[in-house]
Amino acid sequence: MKQKLFVLLAALIALTIALTACQTGGKNEGENDQKIASYSGYSNIPDFGDVSGKEADAKLGEAAAARLGVDPETVKVYPVDENSAAFIETWEQELKTRGFTKSADMEAGGNTVTWYSDDRKIGVVTGYMDTDLRDSVDALAVMLVDKASAEQYVNIDYETAQESWSNANNGGSFYIDDKKIYGYGFVGNAAEGFLSKNTDSSSAIMLVEDESPKFVQEVDKTVYAYLPGRIVAVDTKEKDPEVAVTTLIDTKAESLQYYNERLYYTNSDGLFYSEPDGTEAVNVTGKVMKKAWLLGDKVYYKDPEDNGTEHVYSLLTGADTRVTEETVYSFFLGSKNYGYYIAKRDVPVKAEDEETADEETATEAAEEAGEDTAEEATEAAAESEETETVWMLIRVSLKDGELTELTTVREGTSLVGINGKVYYVSDEHEGQIYCISKSGGTAKRVTRDKDCRKLMTFHDMLLYYDYDDETEDGLEHIYISTTDGFMKSDILY
Repeated sequence: MKQKLFVLLAALIALTIALTACQTGGKNEGENDQKIASYSGYSNIPDFGDVSGKEADAKLGEAAAARLGVDPETVKVYPVDENSAAFIETWEQELKTRGFTKSADMEAGGNTVTWYSDDRKIGVVTGYMDTDLRDSVDALAVMLVDKASAEQYVNIDYETAQESWSNANNGGSFYIDDKKIYGYGFVGNAAEGFLSKNTDSSSAIMLVEDESPKFVQEVDKTVYAYLPGRIVAVDTKEKDPEVAVTTLIDTKAESLQYYNERLYYTNSDGLFYSEPDGTEAVNVTGKVMKKAWLLGDKVYYKDPEDNGTEHVYSLLTGADTRVTEETVYSFFLGSKNYGYYIAKRDVPVKAEDEETADEETATEAAEEAGEDTAEEATEAAAESEETETVWMLIRVSLKDGELTELTTVREGTSLVGINGKVYYVSDEHEGQIYCISKSGGTAKRVTRDKDCRKLMTFHDMLLYYDYDDETEDGLEHIYISTTDGFMKSDILY
């Protein structure tokens, strides 16, 4: 009996020692674990500051929030160094554990990556920053995204965005809603200028005589437009033109966009935004931008100080990145990964029998040119070939800059995207509208109208000027057509 008691006692002592050891080990491991907390108001997003032990820089965060036009509480900027990679990895892994998915990889150049939770409709947009302008990463910016702004910053509908974007690039001379058309036209044979007209061609009202509008868009029954030297708002419910049209901002604007419940515009002093009534203007950046367009947390623009190449400016990080290596025309994003633009190229003029030239001919050319090989002679001949200038529709990958030449277009043509296709004016058949798949392939003719210009799109339909088909007054027709060209109607006249 005593022997059994001693055995039981020994077993209990051993168990106690084992449990104590386990508890001690668990406590020590816990002390080394990274602390994962959450941002206030975003209960499922881990706080990078708690993961890394870094304290957010309030001034940098406020500056980034001001550029974005968002609540400063939603933007945090943390200092990072070469030892921060492990903390960032831990933070990203915690996001993944909590059900967030990543749409792209973050790069040191200032490009942003989005993490988003479909279940909770919240997420983060992040980017590296160079705050001391020494061409090195020294901070990490984090913008918190809630349900209200999720589609604006995360779940961006590129097919919808490309319509208004390409219209703005092409001047944005018109806006069409369910009942009215706003744009340039004539009332009878008298006044011309900025007018509104019912879509059934009745009841035209001249809003501003002798002035042609640009960047026309409608938001909540108010039409915004740029007239020479000023940005105006038109109350669509008011019938008296003198009361309906209000000058908001006196400026020579290069672009105008209503975005994030603000008016964004560019002029010679850079990018600005204001309240919808034109008050409280804020200078976002002093960079000169042409054909600027905001999408998500970025501004895409043509940089006149860099040979007209396309650039992207991050409102979150302040980073500016070149998108193309050549001068661009009519750029827009057709998807998250690809941009489409027109560039001027000098290409060799090919002889009809060029492909049938044999090696003997190349050898003879080599002897005459004093070259050692036929290959060198061919290269020398290529350098001396005559060239011709063509306008090329090009797709550029935003990830690696890879270029794909899709087709040639007419010089100075407009370029718009509708769903999975790009529409443009071609020299084929004397300036008619064609379309091509965004991934390339065979171009298809859409219209039977010659000399089409100022191509735009509204509600998956085409709008264009026909300079070949003039009215009795010598004015060009303006047509709206289905994308297959099957049905069209004349507008404004």
